[in-house]
Amino acid sequence: MHDTDEYARTKHPPIRIITLGEFALQRLVPALSQDSDESPRYEGVARSEWSNRGPAMALLKVLLCRANRRASRDELIEAIWPDHGEINATHALESAVSVLRRHILRAGEMGSLLLTLRSGGETILKLAGQQRLWVDADALLSLASQALRAECQGQNPLPLLEEAYALARGEFLEDDLYAAWAQPRRHTINGARHRVLFKLVDSYLNDEQVGPAEELLFAALEEDPADEDALCRLMILLVEQERRQEALNLYQYTEDVLQEEQAEPAVYTRELARRIRQGLVLRELGEYYTAMGAQTLSRLGLDGVSRDHGDCFSAKRARLTVTAAPCRGQTPSPYRYRLPRRRSLRQTAPTVG
Repeated sequence: MHDTDEYARTKHPPIRIITLGEFALQRLVPALSQDSDESPRYEGVARSEWSNRGPAMALLKVLLCRANRRASRDELIEAIWPDHGEINATHALESAVSVLRRHILRAGEMGSLLLTLRSGGETILKLAGQQRLWVDADALLSLASQALRAECQGQNPLPLLEEAYALARGEFLEDDLYAAWAQPRRHTINGARHRVLFKLVDSYLNDEQVGPAEELLFAALEEDPADEDALCRLMILLVEQERRQEALNLYQYTEDVLQEEQAEPAVYTRELARRIRQGLVLRELGEYYTAMGAQTLSRLGLDGVSRDHGDCFSAKRARLTVTAAPCRGQTPSPYRYRLPRRRSLRQTAPTVG
């Protein structure tokens, strides 16, 4: 309620946070006139202003990963200082709260963007809502939900999907890739990113816009060469354009990447590559598919169980059959394969002092 009342006195959030890709803080540049209809202008906060404030930044990120951006003091201490026997964790948290309020999240007349609440004898810290503290990941989740509702209501979800996709660039909190407190939120956001990607691909293909659909899949595979969902969709699309060798080049590269990680492509992916090598014509009948399930294999009449990726993507399982022809009126896309960059080896998560 407070967020809405205070937001009514301003037009734009005073601070924006970028969590997808390189982490960044941005502050609103005040307009010359209160009545100005110009688009808001934001200025990046120099990394030197916050990069050396480890505990305060860890507190901010943990709260961004929690439901409703809130957590109790005990939960925060456990997440940020799990082995706090040698330090005064309560004092460390109070110091981090002070730094976060006074330096990182200062918002002038808007007041504090970090609130302290009391509930059932517990002290709870809560970040301001999206109207005062805009976060790209939360905007992505909101747009993905709006697109789903629009589609269910018979409306065109394409503008919402394109807006969501524009935000979905880079890994969520890439500097904290293996922090335990970030994983639940990371899975949620990765699931939304994949839903947006494949919904957008389907929308383009339904409109016979093969080129844009292909570019989306190439971009996804370049970001993560081990993404077998994107790989299989792209291989099928290339085969339908009589670009079988290009599809097999993509498969070979993904196989090499997985071998470096002591893994191998899923059974579905290997079977798809085998059929392409044999010159069979392929078409995917399902609206979506995943490279993860034994259910798909049984429809192909195969034995074996695919590996479990462990990610929670909302995707229907598809059927692959050997009956197809290229899309009506389709012409080969000018977009051509280029070697995706390999993912960096995993590193241990940095500790907070």
